[in-house]
Amino acid sequence: MKAPILLLAISLAAVIPASTPSWAQIIVTKQSGYAHDCFVHAKIGKAFDGIGACDLAIKREALSRKDLAATYDNRGVMLDQLGHIERAAADFNMAIKIQPDLGDPYVNLGVMLIKERKYQEALTQINKGLELGMGFPHLGYYNRAVAEQMLGQYKEAYYDYKKSVELEPSFAAAEERLKDFTVTKAPAKAPG
Repeated sequence: MKAPILLLAISLAAVIPASTPSWAQIIVTKQSGYAHDCFVHAKIGKAFDGIGACDLAIKREALSRKDLAATYDNRGVMLDQLGHIERAAADFNMAIKIQPDLGDPYVNLGVMLIKERKYQEALTQINKGLELGMGFPHLGYYNRAVAEQMLGQYKEAYYDYKKSVELEPSFAAAEERLKDFTVTKAPAKAPG
């Protein structure tokens, strides 16, 4: 008996939008102050209101290395929301320089590389972020799936979108991407 294999096909009409956002944010351990406000604004998507709080936290607050890195990451998320990709990437790189063991900035930097169509480089950064761990892992799997899909690695992309939904069942973006795939089972070909 031949074992079935999983075949995946992707709709050619499905294109990942260039506006794929960076969603990951790092929770700041301080429960008050500008750094915490920066995190909250990044989390709820209020970039216009939040960047100033991030700037003030970086300039005026005595932050731990982790909180400083988190603040750069969160500001980068908001800069990305405003379309400032180069400035966002600079903030993600600064977060990595300050605290290289945080996964979120690597994933967010990967998103910037996806926007630049540097998919293999993006995949490397995202894999590093997932390896280190991150605050919202469903976002890491989603972004890795985007890079894989753009590289033509459809099977890997499909399973990463599924993992994203498994980790966060209400994550609509991953659910929507899964609609790009048709899964069929076919018997394995006989050897030789």
